Amino acid sequence: MLREPSDSSSSAEFFDNISSSTTISSMNPDDAFEDIDGNKYYININDVSNPSTGLAFEIFKNNTDTSDTITIDGASKKFADSLYYDPVNNSLWIGAYSLSGFYFINEANKINSDTNYSTPCTLSELSIYPNAQYTAFAASGTELYIAYTNVGTSYLQRAKIEGENDSFTITTIGNPKSTQDMGVDGQITDIVIHYDGYVYVLVSQNGEKYVTDAYLTNESTNTLYSRGAILRLYSTSNGFKVSAKTGWTESARTIYTKGDLPDALNTDYSGVKDYVTTLESFRNGLDLYIPNYSQRNSHFYGPRRFVAIKPKELTIADSGANLILPDYDNKKTGGFFKHNRVVNVDLYKFAIDSNSVVDLNSISFVAASINTTIGFSTDSYTGAKEADE
Repeated sequence: MLREPSDSSSSAEFFDNISSSTTISSMNPDDAFEDIDGNKYYININDVSNPSTGLAFEIFKNNTDTSDTITIDGASKKFADSLYYDPVNNSLWIGAYSLSGFYFINEANKINSDTNYSTPCTLSELSIYPNAQYTAFAASGTELYIAYTNVGTSYLQRAKIEGENDSFTITTIGNPKSTQDMGVDGQITDIVIHYDGYVYVLVSQNGEKYVTDAYLTNESTNTLYSRGAILRLYSTSNGFKVSAKTGWTESARTIYTKGDLPDALNTDYSGVKDYVTTLESFRNGLDLYIPNYSQRNSHFYGPRRFVAIKPKELTIADSGANLILPDYDNKKTGGFFKHNRVVNVDLYKFAIDSNSVVDLNSISFVAASINTTIGFSTDSYTGAKEADE
């Protein structure tokens, strides 16, 4: 389910089904959801001009023009994914924070309008890192998972949350684990506590090591990333463990600029000489932690959000890019290829359902760009349509 906001903040378009021809003007999949009763909600989050005033969350239901507003006084920042819908308890959670602590609101979909909260959660053995980015959380009953990135490394912390709105107490369970501790790398982008009792976590690594919202390179870069995974976790007495992962590109492959540069491309009048100079720097190889094109239906390019949660499968928005470099002898150009799609993960097989992959030609879940022109064309060269190595 995706949301398309109009020029007015009080309407949205939801999609029950999508295809490669589905169009959308803009995308923010972390602020819309459908509850177990079929009610559709979307939420605007207003950062007020005075941080001490807090954050205002406007909750719209079934595309009505009116909203219920919940204000968290004292909160200065929201989680990158600030909403979590718990289908087990039919509860919408809101998460925000400041240097004073975390602010969590439970059952936000059942609260009357113009409600204010001001008390940060009481924390036990849990710290707020002032320069960290808090990326996602999930809560169900007393279970709480918090994901954050601090000094370039992404972590997941399990905790217990007890009490009620404006008087929650959070107690850590075990120590935080980094994505590297969990056998992957990159940033945690979404979490879900599922009906089956497992916790599922999306991890995405795009760009130059830890770039999260673009895909960048230049002539000095020799390693690029566009990969990700879904992890399945189970709780333990001292935290959690990873029971399985899928969709992860474990090792790099190296691509090269190949062949002899044609004289026609090596002149000041060719129109591509500057680009060719850059491409020549990749003759020693460019390492890609990116799935082969042949692996596109079994591996992730960069999972972003859970967009549908079902008892037997999870639907995931996946976004990234792939590259090829020129092969002059075979008259192939280089290319930069964006991949924006929706995929289903079969929870019984714990694998991407290859028949479910839908490439979205008009929807981008994340910005993907490159500041070196890898691809070019002339009258005697044809561009490959896919990054098929």
